[in-house]
Amino acid sequence: MRHASPATERNGVETAAPPGPPWRQGAADGSGRGRVSRRVLIAAKLVVSCALIALILRGTDVGEVLAAIKGADLRLVLLSLCLYFVGYGITVGRWRILLGTQRVKASMSVLVRSYMVAVFFNNLLPSTIGGDAIRVYDSWRLGCGKTEAVVVIFMDRFIGLLSIVLFASVGLALLPELPVDVPMAQAAASLGIGGVALMLWFMFSPAPRPATGPARPLVPFPLVQRALGRVREAVSSFRGKRGALGGALALSLLLQVNVVIAYYLLAQSLGLPVPFLNYFLIIPAALLVLMAPVSINGIGLREGAFVFFLGLYGIGRAEAVAFAWIAYGVLLIQGVLGGLVYAFRR
Repeated sequence: MRHASPATERNGVETAAPPGPPWRQGAADGSGRGRVSRRVLIAAKLVVSCALIALILRGTDVGEVLAAIKGADLRLVLLSLCLYFVGYGITVGRWRILLGTQRVKASMSVLVRSYMVAVFFNNLLPSTIGGDAIRVYDSWRLGCGKTEAVVVIFMDRFIGLLSIVLFASVGLALLPELPVDVPMAQAAASLGIGGVALMLWFMFSPAPRPATGPARPLVPFPLVQRALGRVREAVSSFRGKRGALGGALALSLLLQVNVVIAYYLLAQSLGLPVPFLNYFLIIPAALLVLMAPVSINGIGLREGAFVFFLGLYGIGRAEAVAFAWIAYGVLLIQGVLGGLVYAFRR
């Protein structure tokens, strides 16, 4: 007996259904070439992570790192963890708004469970299957078409990225002075703010009339052209939906404030003497570094980013590494909880 797949029909039109959950498709990808490529990619990321950790710890007293972690104020760490769960509600609210543009209704509880599973895949599994793939699949199960599900998650992440860039750029521009001279700091801040403003103008402006002739490429490089084309296509599908985009952007900005406060509490648990407002530059800048897909779950990049950015304010390597490891420990706790949700999910 053939069972019907969820969301195979939407608005009376049958849509192509994905072959199954992304975490169960490994054997269905065809030849072994894809599996070999994934293994090579994971192995390369593992090498990068190990190399970065070795490089950072070479000049760091591990005993001091462990002593700093042992002396951390557990109450502030737990409070920071609670703020991450507040962030779940904000993130899921943004996702729900974007799903609504596709006429898909979903309860907060369903989306929170899906997001927790995504956190599990992002932080505990050294694989090429990320949490976004989980959320794309769950968006499809809730009623999105296959393409619409991808676009919704793309826009969710894209708006989140814009808010991070905006926070980092504004922080770089408005902080009275940096503890060290950073070349081109103001130029970088202006470039970031200008880029975000341009993207917001494009997102909130009315949809243009269809072009009568072939569009001229913005850049001469085919690979960059294709990437920009995907971004433009995804963003264009949301143009004119100003209420949804405005709500999603507002939640993204609120989420970044929540994230900065959560990290600040971790810093306070270690007694790091960095003023609160400076974390509005440190944390978004570090998060941008962590987006680089070159290591296993950000291992190595996380330590390096915080050693660098906190070092600008006179924080020693041992304390910065301790901060990075406590932050990662908080993420691992979330991943474990997400794994429990995944274990009981249908």
